[in-house]
Amino acid sequence: MVDQGILKSRRRFLQGLLAAGSIAPFALPNIVRPAFAEAAAAKRVIFVYVPDGCIPSQWHPKGTEFDFTLPEMTASLEPIKKHCVFIEGLNMYAGGPTHEGGIRKVLTGAGDVSLDYFLGTKIGQQTPHASLHLGVATTFQNGSGSMSYLGKNRPIMPDDNPLNVFNRVFGKSIGGENIWQGATADPIDVSILDTMLADLNDLRGKLGNTEKAKLDTHLESLRELEKRIKTTPNVCNTSDFNKEGFKVDPKDYYPKTYHKEQHFRLIGKLQMDLMVMALACDMTRVASLMWSHPVSPAKIAETGVSINNHDASHYGNNPNGALAKNFIKLKRWFMERLLYLVNKLKSRPEGSGTMLDNTLIMVCSELGDGARHDHKNMPFLLIGGAGGDLTTGRYLKYKEEAHTKLLVSIANTMGVKLDKFGYDGHGRGGLPSLFKS
Repeated sequence: MVDQGILKSRRRFLQGLLAAGSIAPFALPNIVRPAFAEAAAAKRVIFVYVPDGCIPSQWHPKGTEFDFTLPEMTASLEPIKKHCVFIEGLNMYAGGPTHEGGIRKVLTGAGDVSLDYFLGTKIGQQTPHASLHLGVATTFQNGSGSMSYLGKNRPIMPDDNPLNVFNRVFGKSIGGENIWQGATADPIDVSILDTMLADLNDLRGKLGNTEKAKLDTHLESLRELEKRIKTTPNVCNTSDFNKEGFKVDPKDYYPKTYHKEQHFRLIGKLQMDLMVMALACDMTRVASLMWSHPVSPAKIAETGVSINNHDASHYGNNPNGALAKNFIKLKRWFMERLLYLVNKLKSRPEGSGTMLDNTLIMVCSELGDGARHDHKNMPFLLIGGAGGDLTTGRYLKYKEEAHTKLLVSIANTMGVKLDKFGYDGHGRGGLPSLFKS
């Protein structure tokens, strides 16, 4: 028999479903679960998005494959240069133009499904979450979309609230009530869906056909998640997660507390901490992080730049002008945050090395040149050892190759063998000389 604590919690859960309208699969509140202990060395992949392109001459290195220097936009990465592979000369073909077209195809290759979600469906079957999609002010003033897609015209909007991420990923309450709080039965032996059938049927009756289909997709995802949870042993240690005093003020309507400019840096840090913790515990092996979104309104006062990121990206034709200098400062700030993520992975021993050795990070944007709004010479960057498959400390130059070959290469090194992913008008297969296998 399920007690009133569950009944109250499940109604709040349903109200959230109805209000959210469009929630990504696996973005539903998680049930209490016994998580993994620190996992054995498993290969993992992280996708990190940084908004509004770059200044190509200030992003791409100068030199040869193993002997190169970093220009101003990427100079912040000098301390981890030996762990990086800088890639020049990849274009995004097909699909739509400018910001909206770029974000739509950067991980889909102008296909229907994004690589992060796709890999989750292939290598995430043994983990509680097939893939995690986190954001920093991603849903604030976003009219351009997400980089993650579960199907045609079906975007996955990242979760911007790190406290919510903690609760649903690790099944623990942090500043809010746990969905299973007050339950008398063992939550592992109870299906939240089975206790909610009447309410769910009532909810379906209030929805149109499109929303019914979305709800059914989400419920199928939750049912699959429950199945995984019931076979998951041990406990993940989350005691070292420090939310640094952050809490969501329920009176903050617009912008939400986690969307306010003064919290931009902290939210990013918390999301990266949670991502690394989830990967370390084998809660997932595929994760993505979006910093803001295309046409980014993000202002970062600590850089000394008074305008937002998108305005700075319109630097004109002068890569050394005042606007360009602002854009460089902002891009360096984002690279410094990336430096934090890499060092976080390096700080966790794993096997004979560290988590970074078994992780692959792909850094991307939706534009090549931010001022020209083009999709040429994209600012792609790979970091990490990828389980020994990636030789790092390199600068690779290609000549107008399709970026979809990079997506194919990443899929292949993650053990998912294919020869195309989306657009193949410039040939199939992966990028030569990139991975060992």
